[in-house]
Order: sequence, then structure tokens, then C-alpha cells
Amino acid sequence: MLLLRDGSTASDISIHLALSLRSSQRALNTLERKGLVTHSPEQTKLYSAVPPDIAAEVLIARRQSQLHRARADMVKLRDFIENERKGRQAEERVVEILPPQTTIQMFSQFIRSVQTEILCLERLPMLVSDIDKPDDAYLERVARGVHCRSITDSQLFNLPGTLNRLRIAAAAGEQFRVFPALPFKLVVFDRRIAIIPLHLASPDGPYLLVRSSSLLDALCETFEMYWRAATPFIAGHVAIGPADAPDSDPLHADALLTLLASGMNDKSIEHELNVSTRTLARRIFELTMRLGASTRFQAGWLAAQAMRERDSSTHHE
Repeated sequence: MLLLRDGSTASDISIHLALSLRSSQRALNTLERKGLVTHSPEQTKLYSAVPPDIAAEVLIARRQSQLHRARADMVKLRDFIENERKGRQAEERVVEILPPQTTIQMFSQFIRSVQTEILCLERLPMLVSDIDKPDDAYLERVARGVHCRSITDSQLFNLPGTLNRLRIAAAAGEQFRVFPALPFKLVVFDRRIAIIPLHLASPDGPYLLVRSSSLLDALCETFEMYWRAATPFIAGHVAIGPADAPDSDPLHADALLTLLASGMNDKSIEHELNVSTRTLARRIFELTMRLGASTRFQAGWLAAQAMRERDSSTHHE
């Protein structure tokens, strides 16, 4: 309006725009602060609009000044943070005790940001992952080339859904081995951060976060020791044909070897192979005879050794 009605008073503007005098004056004050309006020195001020081309230059100059100040402030803030971090590097805690909710959030973040490797000791209770299917974010990292190795406590094989989860993850590229009894749970990301539940009997208990240190190196070496001693889990050898297939079917023998070596109890093996108690007992007896074993324990041990050799041969090939 001022561009068309140069030299208007606040009252003129109020009448022309049908605004209260207070609203008109407030708008004029705002425009004046922005450098878009000037007024005469008389007691009753006459307002004029600054020509648009000049007003544009005023606004651009003002914004550039603000951006320059903001840039200078950001540099100061960056230098401040870097100095603070340098001062704290020597004091950074190697370990932290975290509450469950914080740990679960951090676990999800670590899964999404891991670059090269995940190591895992898994046993009961299952605190974050589902028993019957792997986490989608976990599978996505495996698909992107992250090398994932997990050692599963044999007790987990007695829970419905464990084999299904391991098969899906193994098909995606994760490596599994089975150990009779793991002493604790552990997840290591890129060998720089580890998470350990402190109280296995209490799912809502605290967690230990371990950063790069000799302690983390020891945890990684502990994982490698268990890995060397564990039995390879070969998912393809567990997927078998119909229950009425011949007892001499080598596919059934391989399936039984895998399940015996994993430490599954008879009831779980019967369900997995879809056989009766009597049939399972007969097949275990025949298998022990074929392996030259005198006891079931010895048969399981020989089966584990055979699987390690097979896994090693496949790896070399």
C-alpha cells in the first residue's frame, strides 16, 4: 500500500486497510526494523516505502551478515567440541553399565551402523531377538556383506522355532556353530563395542557396554576359542524328506548327525525328524554302529568331529 500511497500516516493506513491503529503501527515498526520503510521527522510521521530494488539489497545484506555471524559461531562451536573431546579422550570409560531400554536402542543403532563383522554368543534367555525368526535389520547387514558368526547354546535347539531361525539366517549367509553350554551372552560389533547382559536370570537387568580395550580383545579371543571348539551347524543337512523314507537314507543319517551333535533332546529330535520314539531309538542305535561308537555320547562326539572336518574342507574349497 505504501508503494502506491507514499507519505501515509499510521491513521491513513489503518483506515485504508481496515486495521486497528495498534495493528497498523506494529506492522510499520516491523517494516522499519527490516529497512523496508522510512518516515518523516514530524510529530505526525509520514511513512514511505523504500524502493523495491533498494529494499532487496538491504534484505540481502542483512541476511548475509546473519549467515556470516552464524558461520563464525559454528566454527567456534566446532572448536569448542573438539577441544572438549580431546580433553575427555583419556578419561573415556572403557565400560559402562546401562539400563535395558537404553541398551536395546543402542543395539538397534549398532546393527544399522556395523560395517564389517558381528560376533555373537547366544543362549537363554532371548532378550532382544525372536526365537523363531532373525531380525530384518540383521539380515539386511548380512546381505550387505557384513561377516556374521554366531555360537548357539545347544539348549536353544529344544525350543520350537530355533531351527527355523537358524536356517533362515544361514541361508542369508550367517555362520553358526553349536556349543553344549555357553556361560554368558555376548554381541561384538566390528571388534570395537561389545554388549553383555549382566544378570541372565533377570531379563530386565543391566547390561555391560565394553569399548575398544584389552578387555574387549579378551572377549573376542574368548569367542574364537569357543568357535574352534563348537560344532558347525549345516542347515541343509537338517532339511530331510518324508518320515517314511528308508532308514538307510543318507539324508536322514546326516540330519540325525546334525541334531545329535547340536545337543537336542530326543523329544525335539523326534519332532524335527517327524519320527516316533521307537524309530528314533532304532536310528540312533544304527548310527552308533555305523560310526563304530559304543555309546550315544561317543556317537555325538564323532558326529561333531565329522562336521568340523566337513566344514573345514568346504571352507578351504
